[in-house]
Amino acid sequence: MSVQVLSESEGRIALSDAEPVGLWEFKIPEARSLTASGAFGDLLLQETPGNQYAVWYNNFHIKRGDRLTILHTEPVYKLQFILHNSFSFYDPGGLTTPVHERGYNFLSLPGTEERISFKDKLYSSIEIHFSPQYLQTYATGFAHLADWLGKTRNPVVSRLCKVNQIATRHMMQCIHELLYSPYTGDLRKMHYDALVNELLLLVLHETGMHPVKKAIRFTNREVESLYELKRYLIANMDKPVDLEQLAGTYGITLRTMKRRFQTLFGIKMYNFLWEIRMEQACVLLQETDTSIEQVAAMTGYQSFANFSTAFKKYYGHPPKYFRNH
Repeated sequence: MSVQVLSESEGRIALSDAEPVGLWEFKIPEARSLTASGAFGDLLLQETPGNQYAVWYNNFHIKRGDRLTILHTEPVYKLQFILHNSFSFYDPGGLTTPVHERGYNFLSLPGTEERISFKDKLYSSIEIHFSPQYLQTYATGFAHLADWLGKTRNPVVSRLCKVNQIATRHMMQCIHELLYSPYTGDLRKMHYDALVNELLLLVLHETGMHPVKKAIRFTNREVESLYELKRYLIANMDKPVDLEQLAGTYGITLRTMKRRFQTLFGIKMYNFLWEIRMEQACVLLQETDTSIEQVAAMTGYQSFANFSTAFKKYYGHPPKYFRNH
């Protein structure tokens, strides 16, 4: 796990394999870790190696605006997903490419340098670094991958998709399982192998059959407002939400708010509320003794019957199933 990180404001950042302090809650069992803390903030880079691939889970808590340069020791093919907040990447040619939450792309980085601009926030991403041999086994089934791999022989930064794509719910579920795998040892490695294979197939199918073709064109202010809206929905998932009134607080129509939200995050607002409520309900059912009726109320459902119906539709099982397993 050889990588260096440079800060525009502080120069080279000293990395260590010590246990993380500021970002301890993001620690993954059995992963190799590099951590650092300083005036810039905290960072935690974690690598879980596999058979001709490696899963990297990167977390940055930036205390003030900064630009970091990440130096890898060799060229890399990577499938990158942004999990929290928007990353701004700087190409060698000076172009800035923003990638928002749930955004992803396949990248070929023949050089060893990657520059990322941050503000004073928490950022998270997950990357899967593949060997060329691993990807070649999929090239016969996906013509766009084969074509891209042929072009990446040129020593320039290259992306599989011209426009950053938006992860589907199925992709996000695979990523969640990678980060929270319940297994250890050989079983964990087998679980990772299966999930990485599934995630790669999902990506190649979507980018080959249903690629996003238009780039997101929002101002920084509009993006920040949408993140603020998302945080509000998460913080108030236990309450009925008046979307019309909420749109008024942002000075836009409900239709505009819904359209912008779906464009940025790749999911309808209603489905996002359903998703976060169901995920929170599942955690409460599995990790607490809270009654199912209380869980329903804590996730914004005034009717237990409506909660039970929504839960079964989302997970395929009623709430009692998760309480007993």
